[in-house]
Amino acid sequence: MKKKLTHFFRNKYIAASAIFLMWVCFFNDIDLFFIVRTRMELHSLNNEVRELEKKNIEARQSLTELSSNMSSLEKFARETYYMKRDNEDVYVFKERAD
Repeated sequence: MKKKLTHFFRNKYIAASAIFLMWVCFFNDIDLFFIVRTRMELHSLNNEVRELEKKNIEARQSLTELSSNMSSLEKFARETYYMKRDNEDVYVFKERAD
């Protein structure tokens, strides 16, 4: 077994290929671990882009709804900014964070 391995590495092309693979996988600036880590980061960033695109579509839909429908605009103003009519009182109940 040992003789087969030494005979295997006596070939200069195989030895050079083995050294090259070790260099590329472990010692280079852009090694195998860096590639895996950046692919994982790219995957998570692509997921984040998809989520932000969904939120952007929802925001555009709500903007068109608010600009076209006065009752939804009034509802939004009342819920978000606590606006009221002249003859109304607004009471805001907030839950305690105990």
